[in-house]
Amino acid sequence: MAHQHSQTGGSSASTLLDATVAAFDQGQAASAQEGMSLITDWFSSVKSNHLTEDIVEPLTQLHNELQSGAPEPQRLKQLLNELADETEKTAPKAEGDMQSRLQTLATALRNFAGQISTAV
Repeated sequence: MAHQHSQTGGSSASTLLDATVAAFDQGQAASAQEGMSLITDWFSSVKSNHLTEDIVEPLTQLHNELQSGAPEPQRLKQLLNELADETEKTAPKAEGDMQSRLQTLATALRNFAGQISTAV
């Protein structure tokens, strides 16, 4: 399950979107390490884009929660849903097929949040 997600170049955003959705669909993002790897890549992708600045805060909070070593399931669900909301708000500002890719990502984030068990 150790994947390298770091992307560079013009197609990096679409490649990162595909990798993220695939990780959620395959259940790989359940690993805190996998999640932090994806978040690091997302930071690189969104930090210089003013259209995605609202995504940085929930990403930061999600990263911190995962890094704590004992992430609280209810908090993870909340952060994933916030990230889905911000992703959905960003989608209409995107160009070309990125709009539908961002919508797909928002759906994957919500689906994954729904799968997180609140039981200890």
